[in-house]
Amino acid sequence: MLLNEAVGAALPATTALVVADADAVLVDVLARLRGAAADEAIVVLIQPDFAAIDRAMLIAALGPLALELAPRRINAISLADGAASERVVAAARYLAFARSTTGQSLVVG
Repeated sequence: MLLNEAVGAALPATTALVVADADAVLVDVLARLRGAAADEAIVVLIQPDFAAIDRAMLIAALGPLALELAPRRINAISLADGAASERVVAAARYLAFARSTTGQSLVVG
């Protein structure tokens, strides 16, 4: 996916990108989050085609995951259909550099 690549390229080396899409299962996404090689932050990109119930459970789990993975920060971007790539990249960069923000989800359309 070009959007995933653009977001990944915009993030600093200390930030990991984890993508949740139609091909992903929630359990696997959680395993990737826990195993992410990130020094400072993890940004989760939740694609519009990720199952609705899995999306809700992943967003609900962000707070507990932030506690579990501390001092690394974890935040998510929940994409709406037709999300503009420049907005998604800007949100990902914001979350990567917002040192006091963890366990949060932004909706980008």
